[in-house]
Amino acid sequence: MSSPFDYVKHINTKSTYDRDLSGYVPFLTNRAFAMHQDTVMLAEEMNQAHHLSPLLQYDFYYFAVRRGKRFGFPPKVQDSPNIQLIQEYFQYSAVKAEQALQLLSEEDIKAIRNKMDKGGRV
Repeated sequence: MSSPFDYVKHINTKSTYDRDLSGYVPFLTNRAFAMHQDTVMLAEEMNQAHHLSPLLQYDFYYFAVRRGKRFGFPPKVQDSPNIQLIQEYFQYSAVKAEQALQLLSEEDIKAIRNKMDKGGRV
């Protein structure tokens, strides 16, 4: 019996073709491949074809994904005072605040900081 993550490793490295799919979890495999730019569309195809058997899903990934190193999760959002300020001002999530920060100028950020100033000691 293999771990669900061993199947993702086998697909990425093309080291072995595993016919024993007793520990294969399609959800975890889809999630692992949805985190990378070059495989996100393949993961979406498998989300649409969730009714297929685990063998067919594994075969799809094994033959469609190019060999490569894909590790970990996408980088987390940088936690800066400007992002926290935008989150509080617009009531945005961290991801939306990071996107908004790219659109705002320094003057806009200064104006938001002045509006959000609550006074008192620093």
